[in-house]
Amino acid sequence: MKYEIPRMETVKALFGIDYLFPYQRLVIENILEAARTLARRDAGIISEETEDRLTLGQQIVVLPTGAGKSLCFHLPALLLEGHTLVIYPILSLMADQERRLRERGILPLVLRGGQSAQERETLWNELKLHKSCIIIANPEVLLTEKVIQELPGAGITHIVIDEAHCISEWGESFRPAYRDIHKIIKAAGASIVTAFTATASNAILEKIKRYVFDGKGAHMVIGNPDRMNISYTACGSVLKDLAVRDMLLKHEKPALVFCSTRLKTEKLTRYLRNGLAGADIRFYHAGLEWEERRAVEDWFFSSEDGVLVTTCAYGMGVDKPNIRTVIHRDYPPNLEAYLQEIGRAGRDGDPSCAIAIWGPEDESALPRDITPEENRRRDNVLEFSRDTRHCRRESLLRHLDYEGDVSKPETGCCDVCEGTASPRLREERTVIEFIYKNQLSFTLDEAAAALTRTKNILWSIDEAREMLLHLIKEHKIEVFHRFPWEDKLILGLNS
Repeated sequence: MKYEIPRMETVKALFGIDYLFPYQRLVIENILEAARTLARRDAGIISEETEDRLTLGQQIVVLPTGAGKSLCFHLPALLLEGHTLVIYPILSLMADQERRLRERGILPLVLRGGQSAQERETLWNELKLHKSCIIIANPEVLLTEKVIQELPGAGITHIVIDEAHCISEWGESFRPAYRDIHKIIKAAGASIVTAFTATASNAILEKIKRYVFDGKGAHMVIGNPDRMNISYTACGSVLKDLAVRDMLLKHEKPALVFCSTRLKTEKLTRYLRNGLAGADIRFYHAGLEWEERRAVEDWFFSSEDGVLVTTCAYGMGVDKPNIRTVIHRDYPPNLEAYLQEIGRAGRDGDPSCAIAIWGPEDESALPRDITPEENRRRDNVLEFSRDTRHCRRESLLRHLDYEGDVSKPETGCCDVCEGTASPRLREERTVIEFIYKNQLSFTLDEAAAALTRTKNILWSIDEAREMLLHLIKEHKIEVFHRFPWEDKLILGLNS
């Protein structure tokens, strides 16, 4: 069989695109070339000794989010003899990929936890009937005893590991199955393996080589991880929920808001529903039932102005093209995860924005049991957001070990380049000016109440009190302790 990229008319009919990007063509051609070489070797046309490339059929592909990486394995899957197994990290991504394939008339087979013995038997029987097919699964289900026994006879030619950075992020902590992906590859007997990711730091690439390719070489295709249509902004806030609300009032929707825990997604959703009357706001996390998650995914995918408050469960690969704003109320553990999550924005190529909100809460939220390496990578995230001297685009790419030239858009690069970045908390100036005008006039509780009555300030008394307490802790406001102004507030030494 000739493994060749079909004419563009055929590609357009199947996938609705007018052209292939050069890197897409390169990745696809690498897969097909490996298939051609292996077919010739199996037919005895060439000997195994003449094959001088250790990386035949093995490649790591680093492409920015929204760059069309799915096509790089969807198209070859229709051309190869045998099946393509695509390994995804999370259920939402599996569901999204299944939906996208079905919309194109491609019927994938999905291996997921909780399937009955009858469902699994039907799936394996269907595999035997198909000449080529796409199988969707996660590593945990593939490593179950019954599935691993079926893989040798499943006719799998190509194995794809999507969001392969999860091997590094999760494989050495709470997803040990990622360390055993090489066992899946060995059991399936697949000769062609491709690992895709949007992050290219050297540490991550080394772990992909170790756990996927058993420490051997792999052909590298590395694109610029930058997304020119995304502008970067960071602001400091003690009142993070309020900051999220204000950002949603200013910026376009649909919008994603990332929180660190399930509880925070639900609390923030309630807060935003109260503060943004009439807005369509829902939450999403892995604790929802499968039917609930699917319903939220379908709602958000079709929404033109919705706001989805989510954990990292929605952070990878879900392809809603018109998300205009991504806000991080809480930080991910490292910049690689941050890049993945902001990559949900602007996948249609139109201008979009990524907003990070930092504050004193970030230090108190740090886990106590993280390793020194995890702590260093977390510090990189905080450094990136609080730096008001260097272009955020350049800083992000530098932290990710990108060595190419960084092109900047003429406008909308980042708040540093635009001259609007501030190292101070967004509420700080308002409170300090209030105390300056009213020195020795109010106690803490009195000042909190007075602030809520001030024009253009929409804080609750609890929020105002929280802000005052933080500035007292930072010695930007002091509590006077001498008669006759005992317990009254004045400006501090650091104001």
